[in-house]
Amino acid sequence: MMSASLYRFGAWVTAVLWTVALVVICSWPASVLAAKNTEVAQVAEVRRFALVVGANDGGAERVVLRYAVDDANAVAKVLVEIGGLRDGDRSLLRDPTPAELLAEVQRLSKRIRAARSSGANVQFFFYYSGHSDDRGLLLGSERVEYRALRKAIDAVPADVRLAILDSCASGAFTRLKGGKKRAPFLVGASADVKGHAFLTSSSADETAQESDRVGGSYFTHFFTTGLRGAADADGDKQVTLNEAYEFAFDETLAQTEASRGGAQHAAYDINLTGSGDLVLTDLRHNTARLELSSEIGGRVFVRRAGGELAAELYKPSGSAAVLLALEPGLYQVTVDDGTTLRRANKDVRARGRVVLAASDMREIERETTTARGATKYEEVIFDVGLFPPLSINGQFAKEKKIRDTEIRNTASFSLLWGRSGAVDGVAMSVGGSYVRDRVEGAQLSLLTNITPGKVDGAQLSYGANVAGSVRGAQLSIYNHANAIAGGQIGGVNFGRDVRGAQVGLVNIGRQVHGVQLGLLAFADSADAQIALFSGTREHGVHPSVSTTETGLLEVALRFPANRTYSEMIMGLHPMGAGEAWTFGLAFGVHNPLAHHLFLDVDLATLGVANGVGFRVPLGYMSKLRVMVGWQPYERLAVFGGPTVSFMADRVDGTTRDTVRPGYAWSNTVYEGSFRARMWPGFIAGLRF
Repeated sequence: MMSASLYRFGAWVTAVLWTVALVVICSWPASVLAAKNTEVAQVAEVRRFALVVGANDGGAERVVLRYAVDDANAVAKVLVEIGGLRDGDRSLLRDPTPAELLAEVQRLSKRIRAARSSGANVQFFFYYSGHSDDRGLLLGSERVEYRALRKAIDAVPADVRLAILDSCASGAFTRLKGGKKRAPFLVGASADVKGHAFLTSSSADETAQESDRVGGSYFTHFFTTGLRGAADADGDKQVTLNEAYEFAFDETLAQTEASRGGAQHAAYDINLTGSGDLVLTDLRHNTARLELSSEIGGRVFVRRAGGELAAELYKPSGSAAVLLALEPGLYQVTVDDGTTLRRANKDVRARGRVVLAASDMREIERETTTARGATKYEEVIFDVGLFPPLSINGQFAKEKKIRDTEIRNTASFSLLWGRSGAVDGVAMSVGGSYVRDRVEGAQLSLLTNITPGKVDGAQLSYGANVAGSVRGAQLSIYNHANAIAGGQIGGVNFGRDVRGAQVGLVNIGRQVHGVQLGLLAFADSADAQIALFSGTREHGVHPSVSTTETGLLEVALRFPANRTYSEMIMGLHPMGAGEAWTFGLAFGVHNPLAHHLFLDVDLATLGVANGVGFRVPLGYMSKLRVMVGWQPYERLAVFGGPTVSFMADRVDGTTRDTVRPGYAWSNTVYEGSFRARMWPGFIAGLRF
């Protein structure tokens, strides 16, 4: 048995190593930001080419769309106005045939190849609005297979290829792997961005919806609104790809959650390398601009003089001013803060900025309307019962000749099973609780909570929680939500779109904007994963080979998320006094720097077996690694850096000592009933 002093000393050294690792990991954003702020901007010419396609006709079996071509016109317009696109470099196709579409891609490829030969950083933008299915784009009675489209776009010889599909089931696409001259829309260090980004307005099994109210598709409406400035989250007067996508995703989901077509989730496949983010539009140039002052708060609708909706966004009261780049003209701005409706008219002139203050707006009366398909609830403040027929809700529904899911409760208490349409308070049950439309508060049970609609608050049970969307928390053995902003804590967590944290033994997500923490973690895309076994579809698996001071040859498999990674490591030192095997796991943070450079910091825990024959006793070693690397290609990186290793083993004369693996140098920091050794080292290798 290892002595108590060994445990105390080992625990102390391990804590020191973890502290050093955490300090380095947590300090990297500031260092990266400082490097970016001091970086000298390079004036690099950036030239963009765009192919914009609108197709209302999807064949005889599908309804003719009203706004697909209008969507294409809107996207082309915003790219020319504030996206740095020369009018002569834009190609706009309306209801083309597949042959015409692919031929236009080939024609633009030739122009792009010529532009690149002049030394310009060239970017290709493809946009499609229309019908599609899980196999491809539907153009009249013909189809362009996603595989063929992806192949054509991948073959375009541009530095950056950006494709946006606004159509039904377009998420299947992401599963495959002469005008007035304007200033470049992207200059400086961020012009080094290279790669591809594919965005789709819906997932592979969802419909993309258009609306008479917005005069187009939801996704394109909010995407173009974001490009005009509503998505400028950091206030730098530039809208990046990430900002535009986040804004369009959130607004599209919010506006379609209660629609007849169902919630619509945008999807993406992004593989961009380089410094900075991809800037899509620049609001700093001489455009017509409308500024919404900080005191304005609520749902904002900006309409042109003819009534066409030009922009729509939610602006919290007291938040920073929002700058919108618009076409010159007269605009009507309406703000709904949930209680009061206010309106103002503004003349937005070319090459100028007009500020809209709260004092400019007048209060107006709301129209009395009836929402189509809206649920009319009957109010029953308290529901108490055994199960639905034997409950206050059940008896009330029987008397009114309605369904109990048309009843709204403030509090519901059931012994076996409770059911209602909405709960603005708390729903409790020993067995299970079912609320059809929404819960604003808490849903508590021993076995299961089910809300197909929306939960604002918490679901808590010992068995399972299931919800359409959650803003808050789910705590149970099994948690399931299509969309969640908050946290899932349990044995098994599943979330389609997660904005927050999944904490459990098994965490499964599609798009995770946050962290997965547990034993197993898998996602299509994730910002961070901390798990014994983890992986993402987006980044796959990356093998590496390296040499270190503890092993002549070391091989590893990396499972990366966007910002974190885990590695399975196996090392061999086949010669000398340090002949040994090493094997174990590492967890770390990946930090992209400028010009294809990166910084990785991790902590590895490794077992040590004496000799090539894998002899016992086994020893254990902790290693802090700081690695700087250069990644010119997606599947090739060169890396290296310093390491610090710590190893403790027993020395009592009755067993063979565990060898210090690798080369001879080390520093014994303690020797008694056990021995503690610490030494500096290195790592250098290639990752594929």
